[in-house]
Amino acid sequence: MTHKISLRQPRNIINAIAGCLTFLAAVAAVQSENPNAKTLAWIVAVSSAAIGIVNEASSHLYEDNANNQIEAFIKPREQKIAELTKEVEIKLGVENRLRLEQSVNKKLLDTITNLKAELEVYQGKAEEEKLFADAVIDKFLFNIKEILNSHIEECIEKLKKSIDTKIKQIKDERIIKRLNKFKTDLEIKSVSYKNLIAQIERNDNLVFVNETIEIYNQIHADLACLKVKFIKSLSVSERLQFQNAINQEKAKNALSKIAEFHQHGYTDVLAKLEESERLAAKNEQYIKNVIAELEKAMERLAQKEEEIKALKRPQYWSTPTRDDQWLANIIIGYFEQLGIILDRAHNDSEPWQATLYFHIDRNKRLITAKDLNEHSKNIEQLGYTLNRPEFKFDSESGLMSVWVQIASDPAQKILPFIRIARD
Repeated sequence: MTHKISLRQPRNIINAIAGCLTFLAAVAAVQSENPNAKTLAWIVAVSSAAIGIVNEASSHLYEDNANNQIEAFIKPREQKIAELTKEVEIKLGVENRLRLEQSVNKKLLDTITNLKAELEVYQGKAEEEKLFADAVIDKFLFNIKEILNSHIEECIEKLKKSIDTKIKQIKDERIIKRLNKFKTDLEIKSVSYKNLIAQIERNDNLVFVNETIEIYNQIHADLACLKVKFIKSLSVSERLQFQNAINQEKAKNALSKIAEFHQHGYTDVLAKLEESERLAAKNEQYIKNVIAELEKAMERLAQKEEEIKALKRPQYWSTPTRDDQWLANIIIGYFEQLGIILDRAHNDSEPWQATLYFHIDRNKRLITAKDLNEHSKNIEQLGYTLNRPEFKFDSESGLMSVWVQIASDPAQKILPFIRIARD
């Protein structure tokens, strides 16, 4: 806002008076015949005109000076007022924003309070559900252990009864001794199975369920193998007698059911069965000869199976004379335990280092360097190498290679490897 001083009104009044005096004095000077009066009239007219001119100039000068002084006095204060006004507006805006944020914060606090209350309710429900789930899992774990233990006891008892029955039927001390040893092994197996089941513990991610299924499958497969082992522990003739007794028992049970409805047909069939048994008795010597040949054939078959098993094993250095060959055998044996076949190819060896080469063609799946390098740390510890072995595949030769450092430098004495005998 600009404040200005205006002297227009008094200036106009003085100018009007001066103008009137000038006009009247001029008229009087023209009309007067007296020289003195005429001179005086002109003096008054000129003076009045001068006064009007001076008044006009001085009034503008005073007006401008006064306005300049007022402007110099008011302008800084107007700027200060404008700054203060702007600051007040800013503070009012901040205050309004704070009030708005306070309102929003209040709503957020209310929302957080409500969510916290709901969360507490959900946590309570979740805790109840967790307790219920824990109880169900504990009950499941208890029941599955009971079922597995009962299954083991039932299978072991059946095998023991079969062994006891067979011991009573035979007189061969060698077979009796073998069966008693097998019976003792059954007891040991039963204890180991129960210990394995007792080690099943629950965990948060329910991995124990898969472990339980794996243990069940393992025990079930082992029990089946034990039954097969029991049958294999008998001679061929005993196996045939054992199977024949089972078949005859089944046949007689079936015939007894037929007899309830067809007595005449049952008598005929039973007579034919007895006649067949008499004919079989006459040919007993022939059967014994056949059985002897079968036993010899089975011995040859077992020998062939051992040979095939040996051929399926990895190829080691049969007579290792250098440390790199012993180390290659250690690596081959380690991966054999994991089901990976590494056949020795050749070695580029020096007294302190060696590059070992292996064939990988006899594996049922593709073996990559990454698969082998996952075990580099174990091989480093097992073979006492001074570096961490890293396998690489040579696509040109089709061989897997690994460089191993045996000593720090060629002059250093090489410590002998621990010689691990192969099975």
